[in-house]
Amino acid sequence: MMEASLSESAVVDVRRITDLETLRMVADPLRLSILAAFPSGEQADPLTVKELAERLGENQTKLYRHVKQLEEANLIYVAQTRVVSGIIEKRYRPTYRRLTIENDVFSLAQDSEDFSDTTLALLESARDRLRADLRAGRVPLDPPAYGPDLSLQISSVRVNMTPERYVRVRTAITELIEREAYSDESPGALPVVVNALLYPTLEERAQPS
Repeated sequence: MMEASLSESAVVDVRRITDLETLRMVADPLRLSILAAFPSGEQADPLTVKELAERLGENQTKLYRHVKQLEEANLIYVAQTRVVSGIIEKRYRPTYRRLTIENDVFSLAQDSEDFSDTTLALLESARDRLRADLRAGRVPLDPPAYGPDLSLQISSVRVNMTPERYVRVRTAITELIEREAYSDESPGALPVVVNALLYPTLEERAQPS
């Protein structure tokens, strides 16, 4: 018999990371990949450790410790339990619909390894998730002859911007993500992965002669 967890009432729309301890928790590519492996949407089924391992292409035993740590950090919770062959099977969901890291935490961490570890872990998690999706054939690579173009889009550019223009671009990207990065429960909706990276470098720029 499947039993629902009472922790579901604790799910929030946005979980904001405001302390270094939680920042260090997510500064791990595998733990980030586990969080990213959960399907979006309120109607999505919770996942067991076995199902998470299958989605990530990882060994199931390797994931137990990380799942336990994420549960202790209140980033995931046990949504359902049932007894299978005398063993309690747990099914998990995230405790949030969107996870953000507050700038103040990055400021606290910028003089330590926490900042670089978390930043690199975010990038490695995105890379690992894309690799798993590509290998599983889940990513459209070519535009279709008819219908909307759902193919993969990757852009990378290095340009010079004034500080004012940089802030304007960053604000526009943030507002776009906040406006559009919600789960659509309508028929035909597809899981979409969004990764954005934007930063200035404070190097000296060569002046025109």
